[in-house]
Amino acid sequence: DALEWLAATLQDRPDLAPVGFPSEWKAPQLVPIRTGPKETAGETATASTAMCELSDIEEAHMCAVREGRLQYTDPVTGYLVFSQLASSSRGYCCGSGCRHCVYGHQNVPAERRAKLPPPINCSC
Repeated sequence: DALEWLAATLQDRPDLAPVGFPSEWKAPQLVPIRTGPKETAGETATASTAMCELSDIEEAHMCAVREGRLQYTDPVTGYLVFSQLASSSRGYCCGSGCRHCVYGHQNVPAERRAKLPPPINCSC
């Protein structure tokens, strides 16, 4: 069933997914990207949107941690994301650059780590 679901997802064909498979289809959402150093009125709105998305992510993460969940659904992309509880229960940095790494991305290669935003964690 999982392989059929994966094929349906990659082809963006929910009709091919197995009936009763525990998943939810969400429409993709585009995340705005700044392209230049100047900030226009439109880019101010884009920056505001990005801040709202970040606070939505932080809120979803905080709820997951308070409920003791190892994962939560990213409110922007719909992807499943590991919470800081998953990171701490693993006991070490896996080197993947996880969004909520409690180890500060210590096992991520230095050149990649330099490009990553700092981990988002809460003191719930």
